[in-house]
Amino acid sequence: MSIIQWRESYNTGVEQFDREHHKIVELIDVLYTCVRDKREGSKITEAIAALVEYTGYHFDNEEQAMAQADYPDLEAHQDEHRRLKEQALEFQAIGENIEREKVTEFYQFLRGWLVDHIVECDKKYGEFLAK
Repeated sequence: MSIIQWRESYNTGVEQFDREHHKIVELIDVLYTCVRDKREGSKITEAIAALVEYTGYHFDNEEQAMAQADYPDLEAHQDEHRRLKEQALEFQAIGENIEREKVTEFYQFLRGWLVDHIVECDKKYGEFLAK
């Protein structure tokens, strides 16, 4: 079972970014499964690395599209992305010795952040880009 149940209300209206958000959800689920199934530290580290890498790719895509469209809240959106990247890199830096409680804290943070970010921030650029 997926830790994040996708809802239509999460869609931004920008197909590329909705697909990328789905991929991020899948990667969060991989991390959740690693913790739930008590997999070895290297598997958790790989899951975090994949999530950090793909999320960076997604953020770059979003920011580029917003810049090309002269999105007025680009700077604030970039700040949101920067904060998540910093948090994710802190967890990634711990490496294989990361405590399971910390990983649980991380994916709970990601889950909340992703849903809130999509609903509060990303939907706004979706509306803007649709105009």
